Amino acid sequence: MIHTIEFKIKHRIKQSDFTRDIKLTFAIMMSLMIKKSSKSSQNSLNDMTLNGDLGYTVTNSAYTQARAKLNYTAFIEMKDKSVEMFYEDGEYNRYKNFRLLAVDGSIVVLPNSDDIKKEFNPTIAKCQREDFSKEVVQVRVSTLYDVMNNMALDAMIRNKVANKENSLVAYDERALAIEHLSWCSKEDLVLFDRGYPSYELFARYAHKTNFFCRIKRTSFAKAKSLFAPHCEHKDIILEINAPKQLRDALRKDGLPVKMKVRFVQVILENGTVEVLATNILDNKTLQTSDFMELYARRWGIETYYDVLKNRLSLENFTGLSALAVKQDFYATIFLANYEAMLVYDTNLELQEKASDNTYAQQVNKAQSFNAIKHKAFDIFYSNKSLPKQMKLLEKLFAINPVPIRSDRP
Repeated sequence: MIHTIEFKIKHRIKQSDFTRDIKLTFAIMMSLMIKKSSKSSQNSLNDMTLNGDLGYTVTNSAYTQARAKLNYTAFIEMKDKSVEMFYEDGEYNRYKNFRLLAVDGSIVVLPNSDDIKKEFNPTIAKCQREDFSKEVVQVRVSTLYDVMNNMALDAMIRNKVANKENSLVAYDERALAIEHLSWCSKEDLVLFDRGYPSYELFARYAHKTNFFCRIKRTSFAKAKSLFAPHCEHKDIILEINAPKQLRDALRKDGLPVKMKVRFVQVILENGTVEVLATNILDNKTLQTSDFMELYARRWGIETYYDVLKNRLSLENFTGLSALAVKQDFYATIFLANYEAMLVYDTNLELQEKASDNTYAQQVNKAQSFNAIKHKAFDIFYSNKSLPKQMKLLEKLFAINPVPIRSDRP
């Protein structure tokens, strides 16, 4: 889809004896981060020199000093640029004219350094034997993800545990989901799992976009009857009310204290009953039969977190400072977006070749990330024979594709 992203960002670093501009620091960071070698930083930098990527030697001290001058927001801006470029031509996969997004969170364990503990409050991991309990630093991450195009529109990393002593605030999944709203529009349909439903979240999302959410039996009393396998109504519109303690705040924000929500019962192949809720009340826009497929589509964000944590080793941080943690997190989000853009055209070609008797295929992420890993520095800095490099990458992407499975839970 693209060959490279032009590096235009505001967060420039000062001159140093190591680098003349931010682009080189960025390229080395991206190269080292995607490789996530077990070697020391100095040995990894030496390898880049020996392989001809740099052309001169760099000490770990100089690299560390240059990296400290690079704001993590540079990587957020690069992620934003990738999103802007991907959607600007309007050519992307949709579900019934909706851009199909999903919100989900995860817990990430950080290095237990003093600088990180100032930014993210630690907690005690308890054990039956008190002497085996230990202090750990965990953060909550949340992502707004396009499940049909493999693009993260928004991502954030926040403190998970509150601490009154240092005024650190704890963030829950719903609060972060509401922050994602600035990226949504009426052309979107946002998928949630059963940890998210609440009147406030439904009201705020319905005000700006469309939501589709799996609910718990205890989420809304009026919808409880749908959890019975042989209930009378399988697809019903109900009016729900805001809790009394929320009504003043909702009115202040111009949101209703009553709203209509459509609830649909879905029975999985194993007999499990699920109830799904949406603010799309029109049966022509979303038919009852569509709900099972939409429920399965949310699986895409689960596999996305698997890529971040396992394929890209998100929790294997390359520094012991809070700045390094944020750099690693947002750079990983950008890298996953970049890979999605590079393989987009190859995926289209593979899917067009599918026959009625075979699964459609897609690029094997083990293959694509391995190819990018070996060409990372050239891609992000040298631009040496870049069109030729990209043609080679496209050929590698098409090798050993994997089937697209639609029968996900």
